[in-house]
Amino acid sequence: MNNTELLWNDFCKHFAYKNEDYLKIADFCIKNCEEMKDIAVKTADETAEHTFLFRLPWDMESTSEAVHFDGKIKWNYCLNEDQEFIFQLNRHRYWICLGQAYRLYSDDKYVKAFTEQLLDWISKNIEIEKTDKMLWRTLEAGLRADYWVRAMALFADSPLITEDVKEKFFSALAVHAKHLAENPKKGFSIKSNWGVMEYTGLYVLSHILKNSEYRETSVHFLKLALRTQIHDDGMQWEASPMYHNEVLAAYLEVLRVAKLYEDEPFSEEEKQIIRNMAHATFQRTYPNHHQLMTGDSDDTDVRDLLSQAAVIFGDKVLKFAGFTQLDFEGAWLFGVKGIEDYEKLETSVISAGLISLPESGEAILRNSYNEDSDFLYFRNGSLGGGHGHQDKLHVELWFDGEQILRDSGRYTYKDIEERYVLKGAKAHNVPIINNSEYADSNDSWIYKKLPPSLGNIFTKKDDFLLFEGVHCGYIESGVLLRRRVVAPRSDIIIISDEIIGNKDNVLSQHFAFAENISLKRESNMIIGKGDKCEFVIKSFDERGEVTQDIIKSPVSRHYNQIGESEALKINTEGSYFLTTIIAKTVMGEKTDISEEKVYNYAYDIMLNKDEVQGYLITRKEEQYGIVLLRNDVGNRSDLNGIKGVYGLGQTMACAFHKQPEHMTVLRW
Repeated sequence: MNNTELLWNDFCKHFAYKNEDYLKIADFCIKNCEEMKDIAVKTADETAEHTFLFRLPWDMESTSEAVHFDGKIKWNYCLNEDQEFIFQLNRHRYWICLGQAYRLYSDDKYVKAFTEQLLDWISKNIEIEKTDKMLWRTLEAGLRADYWVRAMALFADSPLITEDVKEKFFSALAVHAKHLAENPKKGFSIKSNWGVMEYTGLYVLSHILKNSEYRETSVHFLKLALRTQIHDDGMQWEASPMYHNEVLAAYLEVLRVAKLYEDEPFSEEEKQIIRNMAHATFQRTYPNHHQLMTGDSDDTDVRDLLSQAAVIFGDKVLKFAGFTQLDFEGAWLFGVKGIEDYEKLETSVISAGLISLPESGEAILRNSYNEDSDFLYFRNGSLGGGHGHQDKLHVELWFDGEQILRDSGRYTYKDIEERYVLKGAKAHNVPIINNSEYADSNDSWIYKKLPPSLGNIFTKKDDFLLFEGVHCGYIESGVLLRRRVVAPRSDIIIISDEIIGNKDNVLSQHFAFAENISLKRESNMIIGKGDKCEFVIKSFDERGEVTQDIIKSPVSRHYNQIGESEALKINTEGSYFLTTIIAKTVMGEKTDISEEKVYNYAYDIMLNKDEVQGYLITRKEEQYGIVLLRNDVGNRSDLNGIKGVYGLGQTMACAFHKQPEHMTVLRW
């Protein structure tokens, strides 16, 4: 028995299922995963015809324009001067779809397409020094190695997988493994999402090629990256949910393959870090189960990833966060046993409320985990390197499961205007000084400066919520920016921005709305209307000279796709504060929002409008009071309140309809 045959037999033993299992998996997917089954089969059919449209949920750089090759595939083809097409083309994720379609329909055209393209790629590109370097970035090499293994496992019992195919397959994998093991940018890999995907590929190959040195190298770097990149709150440091989830998916693949080989690459503590990553993914989902679009992220459903994590960890909370039954990709990865294990796994129902991610500078308020829930998100953390955006003090909002305030998305990595616009502060729901960016870019990946965030406070007392943060982006203009977000209810939101320092500047707020939201001006407020709900928006400053302009703002929900929606730009000049209140309309009755003078009970004086804000929000039988003091409590601005209800605090709220005796202090 030659070496190829030994490797092949061992490969099949660990990665390939029996034919009867494949029939059961196919039947499960046809019955339970129709949408993803159709996408995978369409991708397979197009791939067999040398047509490439990257539409799979986790294609990192999707395309909206199909590329067809007559005859042989040009593996270094660059679409629209975007190198990301080359990278995506050479990751070969679509070959897994060929394998899935083969198992669904037993059609040899999928095997023929796979072997033809595999051998063609190897013949043209396997000599690294003689081929286009764009095909051999270590990121693609790591992903490609893993995807080749997943795809080949689906074809393993086909007679069209000849000895020649097997020999060239293992030989090419050996080239990939050597390239990954000799990675010249080890420091970069330790801190980057790249490294996790690179060394995941090497870890998989170490078992297939029976190379203990490769295993030792890959495990060492995977452990180091895990300890380096992941915050204590479970988030990957690069400030992009999508790349967090790519890193999570890579670690889940290591755990899956480790189980196949009865290996233990991670300690229990390290496995818990990976599990925490999955919980962080769950925590940072919109009511529609999609990942947040902050940083370089697409609008992607994460339930497949959470379902797979639930299988690996036997986690009831992740089962609650995932699909009712195992997802399409998970069915092929974990087989009949995985489908059955997921079915048997109980579900833990999670209570809603405040979620804090302090190391990432993020917080979320939900009133439930239902798809019709209210959702409020606040971010004031690190820019996160190249994949981060200028989104300090950014907020997002959903009412009744409908998106109100959104993020901008990413659209492209090309060095063009849209890249900078979508990364910039003006595309996010943030305060801005003098209509200027606070961290201009040098290029598509590098910022000229990285101003820190300060003083985040995430607290909930009774029904009252406060998110607060400061950032130093405008310190050269003599300004620190503070944002306070107060929510007396999940559908009444006060967003107050304040200059600490020189107030002789233009202070602006920018709010970008979801595509289905329309805005219209009515008297001194804005009326917003969506498919499910209506809301009112009213803005205030200390001088009574606030302006509200309805404009357009770009939005990109997927790479290579861009559109626009309505946005609101609010300005004041020479004021310390600018406050916007957004309140949902209930039962067709508009909410009344008004300023209220703040009285100091201890000294029997009214406080000046440049030192304190007071607001009264009335909706049907409910009435709420908000007091926002600019400075510390004291010096005749201590026991303050409105309508005879007082307290000692910088940020206070009360529900007048509940006849309170004192203000609830959210920040002393």
